[in-house]
Amino acid sequence: MVQKVVIVGIGYTSRLGLIRAVAEIGCEVVVVTLENHNKRPIDTYSKYVSEVIHFPQRNGNEALVRMLMVRCKLEEGKAILIPNSDWAVAAIDNHHDLLKEHFHLPHVGDRQGALVEWMDKERQKDLAQKLGMEVAQAVNIEITDGEYKLPTGINYPCFTKTRAYTPGYKSTLHRCDNEGELCQALNQMARRLRNLTIMVEDYKEIDTEYAVVGFSDGRQVVIPGVIEMLRMTEKGDKGVAIQGKISPSGHLQLLLNQFVSLVREIGLTGLFDIDFYLCNGKYYFDELNLRVGGSATAVMKTGVNLPAMLVKTTFGEPITDMSTQVSHTATFVNERTCTDSWDEGCLTTQEYLHILRTSDIRFLDDYNDPMPAKVFQNRQRIKRIKHIIKQILPWKKT
Repeated sequence: MVQKVVIVGIGYTSRLGLIRAVAEIGCEVVVVTLENHNKRPIDTYSKYVSEVIHFPQRNGNEALVRMLMVRCKLEEGKAILIPNSDWAVAAIDNHHDLLKEHFHLPHVGDRQGALVEWMDKERQKDLAQKLGMEVAQAVNIEITDGEYKLPTGINYPCFTKTRAYTPGYKSTLHRCDNEGELCQALNQMARRLRNLTIMVEDYKEIDTEYAVVGFSDGRQVVIPGVIEMLRMTEKGDKGVAIQGKISPSGHLQLLLNQFVSLVREIGLTGLFDIDFYLCNGKYYFDELNLRVGGSATAVMKTGVNLPAMLVKTTFGEPITDMSTQVSHTATFVNERTCTDSWDEGCLTTQEYLHILRTSDIRFLDDYNDPMPAKVFQNRQRIKRIKHIIKQILPWKKT
């Protein structure tokens, strides 16, 4: 029987990597797109997608769960749910007990709400520190009904972030050089979000950002290599990789062993990625994401198929014949973020072309599945024609 996999989330680049990975082992793929706009996402043009369900995230997580129960469950057996966004992870995990009767889904200890509990960054950092990793020290500020009290012991400069997953969390990311800037940032968050916990970390001047992606079945943990971020976005969706490098573990194997211990102690079953960084010669743990993002495609395109491992182990199949380690170094480019950065003026045309020309791996382009890249290129072409026409023939709205 062909196994049905339901991929749920936002962001066509990371969804596309998951689609192609599970299709490689013959799975039937259903994609649930959570974007709030109606434009057809690029990944849904993949030849491997058997069904697309557009479900705007604004409909809410309870409505999402009802839709999954109606549209995606099987009459016999269970489909596999793979969320690729934090919102989707939380929505599925908060309804774990209902969904597990009809789906295989990521979990911690087969307990409802446990994944959400581990989305708490302070809890993650406490465990990382216990396992011997470096972390940036932090204090928490509780915002309740838009009010907060500034604690003592804050070192400047500092960096703010939400302690647990919050929709719109990127609006909580601020560098503050003094108390006045911190209060200004907190006031902005308090007006917009009203109730949340903010972590105020000691600011670290990052030399290099890194990530690892992996798979865990609750016992064995696979982390194939290290991703080094070479260029990041500066506007729009800030802090997302434009270009990076995927390499074997090399001299970072001891650190990766600590990451394995972290995931194993949590008891995660599912896919994950971990962000960390180098500062003044030390590697700092940043956060664990209980799903994979777009950069996971780089690992899969080097021959390590983490989503296929998830599918196989779910049904008790061995993965001993599968590659579990990256064998060589390769550079990669996310064509979407690269093109967006060029459009925003953050990359010169020369830099843009150089990145595309020198990258070994492209996330959208795929010889066996060409339509997503073709649709992307066509949309960019139309976008530029419209921009040129607007420049030549400006008009005023009446």
